Amino acid sequence: MQIMKLIYLGLILTLLFASCSDNTEKKEAIRPVFYQKISETNIAGKRSFAGISQAENEARLSFKVGGTLEKIHFKLGENVKKGTVLAHLNSTDYKINYDKALAAKKSADVQLTSAKSAYLRVEKLYASNNASLSDFEKAKAQYESAKAMVNTAQSQLNAARNQLNYTKLLAPFDGSISKIMAKENEMIGAGMPVLIFSSNGAVEIRTQVPENVIRLIKTGKKVAIKFSTIADKTFKGEISEISRSTGGASTYPIIIKLLDQSDKILPGMACTIEMTFDEEQNTNQFIIVPADAVAHDEGGDFVYTIINSDEEGVYIAKRRNVVLGDLTAMGYEIKEGLNTDDIIITAGLSFMYDGRKVKLLEEK
Repeated sequence: MQIMKLIYLGLILTLLFASCSDNTEKKEAIRPVFYQKISETNIAGKRSFAGISQAENEARLSFKVGGTLEKIHFKLGENVKKGTVLAHLNSTDYKINYDKALAAKKSADVQLTSAKSAYLRVEKLYASNNASLSDFEKAKAQYESAKAMVNTAQSQLNAARNQLNYTKLLAPFDGSISKIMAKENEMIGAGMPVLIFSSNGAVEIRTQVPENVIRLIKTGKKVAIKFSTIADKTFKGEISEISRSTGGASTYPIIIKLLDQSDKILPGMACTIEMTFDEEQNTNQFIIVPADAVAHDEGGDFVYTIINSDEEGVYIAKRRNVVLGDLTAMGYEIKEGLNTDDIIITAGLSFMYDGRKVKLLEEK
């Protein structure tokens, strides 16, 4: 019995050694990969940014006083001349206050006329020694007080007139209503936006650019603009305004003036802005690689570069940590970690590991 156990144990060990030998001899398949060589063509010389068209002049209009919105006189898109009343509040209470201030002003004018007449009469009597000094000073004081009352009444009348005029919302320039933000018969507070009013004709483009691009942009720089709704047409533009502050965001706003206006371009249309930088500026740009060529793990961001091996047609994948910049339409900007002439793997990174043997499929 003991001999049989030893025989079985020997057979099992033999099978195990044979299995290990087979696994050792089995070679891992060399994986074909797509690749890309980093060259000067990867330096960002031409950049594209998303933009949106907007009216050259646009204002959010609100009343300076509160009240009930009684009437909006125009519909969306209707052309309006500067100074035209766009909407008005119920002005009953403001009209009452104005009438009170007007009556107070008229009363003050009457008192001033009477006080002035009395003062001039006493002044003549005082000059001819027919009135005392106290009478003269009293008449003069009453006259000065009446003038002050007139000035106060005039100020109150002006304020009441302004309050009454503020119940009307006027067009600040020639244009049209692009958005209505309140409804008739609603209670409107002072300063609450009611309408967005846009100028007619000229349209400009607004876009945002990252920090590594803003330093290369100056006013007057020419750009190309394309609208998806206007096929086969590229519009010329010129940068007219550049913000030097992000306003808390990660990008900087810029305004582009359209050099060739078109009736087909309306406010709110999406577009693509293309900017080209010269060779001197290109040397300051970052290397760009496809987004699929970059992997991420707890160790950070990395790519796989390709180096030669001892076997002909076979290469070795080597992990290379990189520092990423912005994600653009062309891929990731690489601030650190790659150089020109490096070769990187552009697909299938989930099957890669440091040191794996690969072969190149085709340049892409």
